[in-house]
Amino acid sequence: MITDFIRIGHASDDDFATRRLKSVLSIIILIIMAMSLSFFLFEPDRSLLLRGFDVAALVTEIAALLVLHFTYSVRKLFYFFCPALMAIQFGFTLLNGNREGDILPFIVIPAAAVVVLGPARSRPWFAACFLIMLLLPFIEIALPDVSMIAHQTPLNPTGSLFDSPTRRLVEIGEGLAMTIGVFFVYFLTYSGYRQLETANALIRVQKEQIEYEHARSERLLENILPAPIAERLKREPDKIIADDLLQVTILFADIVDFTPRASKMTAPEAVAVLNRIFSKFDDLANEFGLEKIKTIGDAYMVAGGLPEPRADHASAVANMALKMIAATSEIGEDMGEAVSVRIGIHTRPAVAGVIGTRKFFYDVWGDTVSTASRLESHGISGRIQVSEETYQVLSDDFTFEKRGNVHIKGKGDVMIYFLTGIEPARAQAEAVTEGSDPA
Repeated sequence: MITDFIRIGHASDDDFATRRLKSVLSIIILIIMAMSLSFFLFEPDRSLLLRGFDVAALVTEIAALLVLHFTYSVRKLFYFFCPALMAIQFGFTLLNGNREGDILPFIVIPAAAVVVLGPARSRPWFAACFLIMLLLPFIEIALPDVSMIAHQTPLNPTGSLFDSPTRRLVEIGEGLAMTIGVFFVYFLTYSGYRQLETANALIRVQKEQIEYEHARSERLLENILPAPIAERLKREPDKIIADDLLQVTILFADIVDFTPRASKMTAPEAVAVLNRIFSKFDDLANEFGLEKIKTIGDAYMVAGGLPEPRADHASAVANMALKMIAATSEIGEDMGEAVSVRIGIHTRPAVAGVIGTRKFFYDVWGDTVSTASRLESHGISGRIQVSEETYQVLSDDFTFEKRGNVHIKGKGDVMIYFLTGIEPARAQAEAVTEGSDPA
């Protein structure tokens, strides 16, 4: 049951600090309730009027807990409870003096305002309590001699309101001391909270910087490595990443005559041309879900079927190759000069993995890679040259032109085909699919 009281006003979206503050406030109100109840029940010389103040305090404290319970708001609790408590305690102090520490709320409330409302909004509360403590001794001196039956007790038979024998006068010296106490308690709380706010602001800035740098490093890592490989590397940074791939398709492309052409350009011009062409190739690789492996000078390497296997890897690479031919032709027209590529494609098993410890690099090795590279280097400008293995995989969906046996270094005589386009029936089916209404 006590736990339930402590959790009054907790909301599901509260952070830890808010929950803790609500719990502390609930405990404080419960303690004040216990004190009010004990004065009401166990103070034999208490008059009916003072017991009325005890009842008012108890009702206010119960209502404060209900406000917190139904609004979940610490500020609404403060704006309800503190003015009511100040009014009750001010009246009680005029009747009772400082006999039971009745001026304590005027010391505590400004400090509570700093915590609940913040330093800026706490200043009016400090000013109000400071003035009450400063003026209270002078107000007490000016109070008239009035009696009331409800205030009669054996120790105060006349029922004097402001001159009761049980009343402990707040003298001027004591009032000034308490006023200084209000100032110092508020000042210490205010200064400490401002320092805490400054520290929290610095922590937030540092956290944002860390999150920014983390996101930046994540983007850089994903630019360097395929996303699945990057995830594996983050999970097991010390583990060697190496995969045997049962079947992949490797594409090599080389810009024809770029080296002699680049010798006539400035460095920025040469880089700008390469960047334009390779950026287009990057877009195509992304469009078909392929992995760009690397660029070597004016050569571009892309792979299908890795790091995650996919059934249509050869078809995706073939589609990209056809668009690479068209894209370089369009770029050449924009530049006002002929630009073309040689492309070689081969399909077979390979090995892929990450090498390096400081600068990670995802690469592919094996005969499949070297064969695709040889097919490119033995190719013809503006043509896509594929191996027998790739031809067998793609022959149902694409059109080919048989080149015949070509002697390739390290491979001997190899049957080679030119990829010329998409099979008309398949092209028509794709056109119908793309033109259909998804709805």
